[in-house]
Amino acid sequence: MRRAVAGLFAAAPTAAFAAAFDRLIAARLLADGCTGRAVVLDAALDVTFTAICEMLIGPQEDAHKLGQLQADVMDVTQAMLALPIRLPGTRFYRGLQARKRIMDVLRQEIFVRRENGLKLDRRDDFLQTLLLKSHMDSPEEALTDEQILDNILTLIIAGQVTTATAITWMVKYLGDNTDLQEKLRSVQLDLASKHNDAPLTLQHLNTMDYAYKTVKESLRMATIVSWFPRVALKDCQVAGFHIKKDWIVNVDARSIHYDPAIYDNPTVFDPSRFNDDMKPYSFLVFGAGSRTCLGMNLAKIMMLIFLHRLVTNFRWEMADHDTSLEKWAMFPRLKNGCPIQLTPIRKDKMH
Repeated sequence: MRRAVAGLFAAAPTAAFAAAFDRLIAARLLADGCTGRAVVLDAALDVTFTAICEMLIGPQEDAHKLGQLQADVMDVTQAMLALPIRLPGTRFYRGLQARKRIMDVLRQEIFVRRENGLKLDRRDDFLQTLLLKSHMDSPEEALTDEQILDNILTLIIAGQVTTATAITWMVKYLGDNTDLQEKLRSVQLDLASKHNDAPLTLQHLNTMDYAYKTVKESLRMATIVSWFPRVALKDCQVAGFHIKKDWIVNVDARSIHYDPAIYDNPTVFDPSRFNDDMKPYSFLVFGAGSRTCLGMNLAKIMMLIFLHRLVTNFRWEMADHDTSLEKWAMFPRLKNGCPIQLTPIRKDKMH
């Protein structure tokens, strides 16, 4: 199954995704800039969801349909932490109903594509790739429709919520550290001037060294996924503890990311700490080894593009300093969604 999904993260789909995300975030920031205010979590959720859906199932022209799909995905996400009680009105029940609606939409999409002829359809989204592969594979290797649908929904949930949450924390950290925000802005404006502020490509992103360190430091401090469950493949000894084969072991990433023996002043936001080489397995934002998150590069791309477009077009400060966390959220995120005040930058006076 992992091999079947891996094609989504090849060079060509990734490049197309970067272009789509850049277009979407530029439009969203333009709209928010007109009001002088933005709620970062809302903006990040909207843009990441739209971009990921475009990559997985193609552009969605019906805004109402897309909005309902996003609301249903959020209900499914919230139901994952709910008590499994199938009673109307409970979060778990709402999640089940939302999942059914999502699957109905995706099944209809598959039906239409097959009716039109898979080989004649020129769409190059991930759903089309899976359908064509399933059509060409032997019956033993072909993915069932249910497997395809489950993979699409899993990728939407995994890609949207975690990345949007990470973007929110990144903007907050820079809003709380205006000196680092200004340093980053200077670097990014210089890079933007070299490519005339053209649409961003993977080549452009690969030159954003300080921005990438900012992304990494944001991910370290936020530690969106706090622990990783793993299964012991054999009996072993770890720090004097005997772990038996098939036991489930949780790797505590947050404790590692805030260990002063690994990171000096771990509670201080400092992108420059990544100037030095890191110890193996000291940065576990995306896991490690053969089970490393497949969407790692897509998450980095979204964070870099969001950061570049925001920092080169606006200065911002926190509109609400409340750091209360949202209850019952799958990942740690701010209850207020991180509202910020935006001040447009006059680029002609910056150089």
